Amino acid sequence: MLKDPAKINLEASLALLDGLVGAGLERLVYSPGSRNTPLTLAAIRHAQVDECPAVDERSAAWLALGMARVSRRPVALVCTSGTAVANWHPAVVEADRQGIPLVLISADRPWELQQCAANQSIDQEGLFGRHVRAFHPLSPPDGLSDSIRRLRALGRQLLRESLGVDPGPVHLNFPFREPLVPLEPPGVSPAVTVEPLYSPVPALAPGELALLARQLKQGNGVIVCGPGDPLPEVLRLGEACGAPVLADPLSGLRFTGSRETDPLAGYDLFLRDQALARNLQPDWILHFGGLPVSRSLQNWLAGQTQARYWWVNPAGRTLDLPGASVETLPVSPDWLSQALPAMLPAGKSRDWCQAWQQQERRVRRLLEQVSPPLEVQVLRRLVDQLPDDSLLFLANSLPVRFFDACSGIRHTNVAVYGNRGASGIDGNLSTLAGLTRAWHGSGLAVGIVGDLAFFHDLNALSLCRQQDILLLLFNNGGGGIFDYLPQVGLAEHEQGWRTPVPLAYEHLAAAFGIPYQRLEQVEDMESVLTGLLPEKGCRLLEIVIDAEVSRQQYQEFTNQFTEN
Repeated sequence: MLKDPAKINLEASLALLDGLVGAGLERLVYSPGSRNTPLTLAAIRHAQVDECPAVDERSAAWLALGMARVSRRPVALVCTSGTAVANWHPAVVEADRQGIPLVLISADRPWELQQCAANQSIDQEGLFGRHVRAFHPLSPPDGLSDSIRRLRALGRQLLRESLGVDPGPVHLNFPFREPLVPLEPPGVSPAVTVEPLYSPVPALAPGELALLARQLKQGNGVIVCGPGDPLPEVLRLGEACGAPVLADPLSGLRFTGSRETDPLAGYDLFLRDQALARNLQPDWILHFGGLPVSRSLQNWLAGQTQARYWWVNPAGRTLDLPGASVETLPVSPDWLSQALPAMLPAGKSRDWCQAWQQQERRVRRLLEQVSPPLEVQVLRRLVDQLPDDSLLFLANSLPVRFFDACSGIRHTNVAVYGNRGASGIDGNLSTLAGLTRAWHGSGLAVGIVGDLAFFHDLNALSLCRQQDILLLLFNNGGGGIFDYLPQVGLAEHEQGWRTPVPLAYEHLAAAFGIPYQRLEQVEDMESVLTGLLPEKGCRLLEIVIDAEVSRQQYQEFTNQFTEN
């Protein structure tokens, strides 16, 4: 008796999932479609998979990225054939740039329906190019026992490839022939023994580590922590070699709950003083994480033509800064930050570090004295009120930049996230929904988003409404960041760059069943935030910004740091 062809498809899908789960996969996001029926059914029926539906594939990919980012574990994505797969592309690019592991499983038509104008059929092989760590094209399932065994092994291989020295997305293209729905409903898949994979930890040889330690003992240095996973040992490393630690808002070091050695957060403001910046010339720079948000810091780093500059990147990638000569250290940041302090003797002069700390104190003092724009006041008040073990997401464009300049250091444990890999304004709400879904903190989840980033990802409100999230919407009437760029001087600025999108956010919130409030006066900020923060469910606070007033206030505000 011939086997049900649809059952062959399902058994192949279950075998693939068994391999993934056996290697440690826990979460899978799927979007509805016909061709991916065997994969979706397998995920729903697999007892060890936490599956999550997301109707829009573009939003689904960002949702999975958020889950993988906060859990630091791979998340699988499943979708049907055709343009559905292409909708993953923006999030795949971001995952590539941030080093976030995703397992992309696209269903496809079989070879006989390719290149013949068949419906919902495109060339999906190699679709993501160099943005994935590996690509695997499969043939349609054949029901052979050896194929089932190989699919289980392939599932384990996919997870290993996503978690290598250079973590990131991997892509499997899986064609299926019809029929897709089995004649008999499948039962629940039996439990799989989980044997998690171990990520490689690239390290220096003892002699190489000793040489680096000797070089760090010489002269004055600076440690830069850009966006990335928190490295608390870096603070001890800075203490050991007498170097200031410049902590990006997405480094995980500004809000640690620790009261030992604080990093610096005010450099974006005090490095705008060109005379001061020229006086702060290091002999060496040790850079962890990605490129910092701060343009002031980027410019200062690029100007360090005489300093020895190391960038810690386990994948051995290069960092190109005009003027600076950057050498890549292809080692684990965790390993290096833990190994170096023991090799550096205490007692190094604190004069160099104190010169930086003096500027940090000056920024802190001026932040209390001057009147910044409404956005900055809201951000500072918010971080003052966030409880321990909270999550904060900063959308790209102005929110992350304002926060970078003005957040300061807090002794509260807050995980701060943002999409600074490719720094697009798409997918921000979906990413926040994914972060929150996979997060197990006891505090609050808050997202700060501009109006264009909000508009770009409206679909994701259907995902956000399922979570306990406070959304702060900075509505400055369009692309406010271009008010700070040379395009502001063009006669076509409003039409070509600001591009306002007038929306009734109150009605949008109502359509998704999300409670809404509006803030226009700074005097009301305290009471509104105090009322909204402890509430449950998703809620939206629209903060109305006069863009021209904000720009003028910010200019006057930042001028304080070059004139004092």
